[in-house]
Amino acid sequence: MRCFIGLPLPEVYQRLLAGIIAEWKTPLGSRVSWTKPGNWHLTLKFLGEIQEQRVKPLLEALGEGFFKEKPCTAFALQGRGAGFFPDLRRPRVFWVGLGKGVEQARELATWVEAICADLGFAREERAFRPHLTVARIKPPRKDRHGMAQSVSRETGRPSASPWVDILRSVGEVSWPEITVDRMVLWESRLSAEGPNYRPLAEWRLLGATR
Repeated sequence: MRCFIGLPLPEVYQRLLAGIIAEWKTPLGSRVSWTKPGNWHLTLKFLGEIQEQRVKPLLEALGEGFFKEKPCTAFALQGRGAGFFPDLRRPRVFWVGLGKGVEQARELATWVEAICADLGFAREERAFRPHLTVARIKPPRKDRHGMAQSVSRETGRPSASPWVDILRSVGEVSWPEITVDRMVLWESRLSAEGPNYRPLAEWRLLGATR
């Protein structure tokens, strides 16, 4: 089973994501694989394919940690800006950044990483950079001369960088401040329509209201 741990986002963020997709899906065409509204979240730890028998010890360790160690209280989070991994010249992942909640998300991710490492899960080699993945980008098509080719949204003609417009547009979105009040362990099941996420467990952060 394919699993990950993350923070869910409320309906208002899912609707804003749907609006971004509606605006840019046609101009960017098949080169982009969009995050499915309803699935949008902030990943704290990607576990990958794990055996089912490893889930119970993980649930126990995380639950015990939340009960005894009190690693994190509910906190404010707000999207701000946008960017690409690894960069604008070689875009593979398009994301929305955070204006609020960066340190709290990083603290929680660090704690989750330590719990998972104690259970034998591989540590993430890269430093945690909290972000909200909007889309994954396929490598550019090549023209008959073998050169990468892209298309401008405004002119419909080949462009050196088709991503500047969407970066500017999404970077100007006004994201509301929200309260992160829980952490979720999801199972990701792949289908022809994309991944479907099934929550396996959730933990309320301190101070969260039901």
